[in-house]
Amino acid sequence: MGAKTIMDLIDEAKIPCRTDPDLWFAESPEDVEFAKALCSGCPIQKACLDRALEREEPWGVWGGELILRGTVVPRKRPRGRPRKHPVAA
Repeated sequence: MGAKTIMDLIDEAKIPCRTDPDLWFAESPEDVEFAKALCSGCPIQKACLDRALEREEPWGVWGGELILRGTVVPRKRPRGRPRKHPVAA
């Protein structure tokens, strides 16, 4: 049998984004980080990220990275305005 395509891998594998797609478009920073962690063992992680960047996806977790407005960002900020002064630890 020949080499497997990405679609073959998607159909055969238990890829987390195929079972709970809403998690990859989560609002909370904790859920976004969880989705990114689930991508770490995915057989198509690099291809997923590459395709999302080619399509300039507006937002979501793709290939283990958070994309906002078509570019990779390190993390999602919580809702609301940032504090003017840091909170004492």
